[in-house]
Amino acid sequence: MTPTPSSRTTFLPSLLVASTALAALIPTKSHAAGSADAISIMEKQIHKMQSQLALMKRQQAAENQRIRAELKRQREMIEADPYTPRAHLLDTSYSPMRRSADGFATDFGTNITNIIAPARTASTPYGELTATPPAHPDLYGPLRRGQFQIGGIRITLGGYLEAATLWRSRNTGSDISTGFNAIPWGNQPAHHMSEFHQTERQSRLAALVEGMLTKKLEADAYIETDFQGSGSSSNSRQSNSYVLRTRVFYGELKDKADGLYFLGGQNWSLITLFNKGMLARDEQTPLVIEAQYVPGFNWTRNTQIRVVKTFGKQERYAVGLSVENPSSVPAGKAYTQPGEVITDRVKGTNINNPDTYYTTDPAPDLIAKIAADPGWGHYELTGVMRFFRDRTSVPGSGNNHTTIAGGGGGGMVLPLINKKLYFQASGLVGTGLGRYGTSNLPDYTYNRNGGTAPLPEANLLLGLYGDPTTNLRLYVYGGAETVMSRRAFDEDGKSYGYGNRDYIMTGCHTELSSACAAAENVRTVAQATTGFWYTAAKGDYGTLRIGGQYAHTYIQAFSGIGGKPHTNADMVFMSLRYMPFN
Repeated sequence: MTPTPSSRTTFLPSLLVASTALAALIPTKSHAAGSADAISIMEKQIHKMQSQLALMKRQQAAENQRIRAELKRQREMIEADPYTPRAHLLDTSYSPMRRSADGFATDFGTNITNIIAPARTASTPYGELTATPPAHPDLYGPLRRGQFQIGGIRITLGGYLEAATLWRSRNTGSDISTGFNAIPWGNQPAHHMSEFHQTERQSRLAALVEGMLTKKLEADAYIETDFQGSGSSSNSRQSNSYVLRTRVFYGELKDKADGLYFLGGQNWSLITLFNKGMLARDEQTPLVIEAQYVPGFNWTRNTQIRVVKTFGKQERYAVGLSVENPSSVPAGKAYTQPGEVITDRVKGTNINNPDTYYTTDPAPDLIAKIAADPGWGHYELTGVMRFFRDRTSVPGSGNNHTTIAGGGGGGMVLPLINKKLYFQASGLVGTGLGRYGTSNLPDYTYNRNGGTAPLPEANLLLGLYGDPTTNLRLYVYGGAETVMSRRAFDEDGKSYGYGNRDYIMTGCHTELSSACAAAENVRTVAQATTGFWYTAAKGDYGTLRIGGQYAHTYIQAFSGIGGKPHTNADMVFMSLRYMPFN
């Protein structure tokens, strides 16, 4: 702590006296160098100075002790309750006040209100519900709740603790994330049984670490984790043993002066709709409790290298390109000649999961986006290019088949009643896009030659959300994902591909019947959902929110012999969510 002005003035008279005494020691022309009078005067002055120095040392020691005691008292009070305004703790008469843009003092001054400023989250509805750190942090503003400083590095904590309850009319064997492709058909016993679970696994821990590399280049690292991982021993029978997983983990370089942003690591795909701009942590994620979100919502969270260029001081326009890790979803039955083998996937080895497959994609997914925030609303245009590959082998030789797929779409977020009611819409259409939909419909099937045949697909999501009162947020979404047409053929009296008209569907509504190919030939997944979030308490030590959601999901398969089967499920979710850093 800087000594106060009052403590500084304590030493001023003593210093003046000492200066006078030193001046008196200088001999003048009227005194001989070795005279007895001069020596006597000097001895008296030295004794006087020694007495004054001893007094100054005692005063300095007493002042240092007082300052240390005051600092200790302030520290103990702040640690006991860091959020209570305490302008009276600080010396208000010495240092000129400097304020940040939001009006909080950054140095000692006469109008200090709080030592720690209020918390900030990402400027999105989803960020407010999940305590996601902001996309536009202020490294030079005051420390905020949930932040601490280590040298030039600022760390912001985020996340929440959740106790959730869920009920489904069909038993999917899912937790807080619904497996939409696991909703059972009428021939399965689970179709006729409901399920009930309580879970804490969506609870989230997050941390943002940021600092300046140079005067204009900022660096940050962000990690976000939850407990939706599952190990080989995980179960819900006695002591839950589900494992921590990485949701998001990336680093960024930000050149704000030139509007250049570089990101590398695992993050939401650039294909995801943004609330504004195109910066990380500004994604427009649905407000649902359901951790698999809503059919029609386009997203992945995967490894990528991304560059974004913004334009203008307010960064209202942006273009971006992301090179993202590929992982396609094959489906359907492949036709092979005797002795032929088709390879489009391999089993996981080493640190990969041995219980799943990894497709043989030859190149990354490429995603480009243009975003605009002209003053009313947010608008986007998106394009994606994908590459699929398989190999047809016979003894002694073989051929690779590579197919290019992709498509485009866009989205918007519109403030119908500013700060009260918002509308959002997003869509994607093209071939081989199943991976990017929430339902994870397949990307491709197989043609007559054994090569990959991308499926024509479309996704659409519409939503309304708003705040009728300060503490209540309501939302409603409707979305669908569909395979627009079949990719199938018959050969030698047998059916191949995806959506073949000759697939047997006669037993899809008869329990224990095996005559149902619907699960492997889904055409459309659609859902309507609505819910609320209510802020039950908000104070110095966090926010407590209560949420509820109802959803109806409808699934339809391609028609085959026996008709066009469908299944459905009703779902209810409740959430008690505590955000200690928000």
